[in-house]
Amino acid sequence: MSTQQSGENGSGVSSSDGQDFWQSETISLIALSSMSGVGYWTLRKLALSGITFQEVTQAKSKLQLTNYLKQSECKIIDKVVETWFESHEKILQQANKLYLDLRKQEIEVIHFKEEKFPQSLREIKDPPQWLFVQGDVSVLHQPAITIVGTRKPTQDGKFLAQYVGRSLPYFQGVTVSGLASGIDQIIHKNSLRFNIKTIAFIGTGILLNYPSGSEKLRQEIYQKGGAIVSEYLPHDSYSAANFVHRNRLQAGLARVVIPVEWQEKGGTAHTVRFAKENNRKIICLRQPGWDDSHTELSVAKEMGAEVFTIPGQESEFRKAVQQCLELNTKKKGVKQDEESMVERNLPLEQGYQQLELFPELKSLPGEEQK
Repeated sequence: MSTQQSGENGSGVSSSDGQDFWQSETISLIALSSMSGVGYWTLRKLALSGITFQEVTQAKSKLQLTNYLKQSECKIIDKVVETWFESHEKILQQANKLYLDLRKQEIEVIHFKEEKFPQSLREIKDPPQWLFVQGDVSVLHQPAITIVGTRKPTQDGKFLAQYVGRSLPYFQGVTVSGLASGIDQIIHKNSLRFNIKTIAFIGTGILLNYPSGSEKLRQEIYQKGGAIVSEYLPHDSYSAANFVHRNRLQAGLARVVIPVEWQEKGGTAHTVRFAKENNRKIICLRQPGWDDSHTELSVAKEMGAEVFTIPGQESEFRKAVQQCLELNTKKKGVKQDEESMVERNLPLEQGYQQLELFPELKSLPGEEQK
């Protein structure tokens, strides 16, 4: 029942013992996930028990496999055991094929104990046990700013999201969001516009295109040095619970979380809560004249968030974000901003023009024209 594959053509990676192990671990994960009754939570519990997926797929007897599956709290162990011993060769063959298909799409799987797994996610209270990553895995190790918000922003919300997006050239970090319509896509698009790598944590399997219509943006993200990331199994569909569970990864990867227009009981509120639980800095924005109806800001303040008024506190906001990203603060003012723009391959004149947000932002540039 070995999951080891070797050779060049249609065989996967085999350049070192370590890569062979993790390749086989991934194929075993895919194989087990294809069986009825073995889903994300079953496999997660199995990983947390300390048993490798290879140990499961290489079980020598039904009793041994049964004992492994008991660690995962699988509800239909007998059926899974019978299916495996009847069809394991076919299951592994199909898993190897899917593994190769994933690699062709620039998708790889990194495991919790693997060296390339991001340390920031190892340290959160409920870390993922694996990640499917489409694009550049190394981007997960760079200082990150998570910027999230409502799917249906008001004009105020769009304005603030565009302001944050246009401020990105000041910072030496990558961005993180969730690919959703609204605030998330505004941030991803502005990141790409300023040649800043961006990461999208999605709440479905890596092979699903969700939300509908995001395929082009998704492709641009990973083709320009960013990444699409999911901890769910390749074909897993979406659910409200999946999105909430996903949000801890958005918060966990970041050094600072910036929620832009959100509701006290909405999805973004979960990201804010996860940021608080994992000691991530929270920075909120407001507009002049906002009244007490924005109760989410009071909630954020209780969690230790800083709140800046835009327009009015632009420099204070930038300084707060810079400190979170541990930027070199020896160089101050315009000179530092110019250097950051040059690093982003952004012409200085264009950069200044696009960062002067008032009053040019009335037309909300960067949004799709309707």
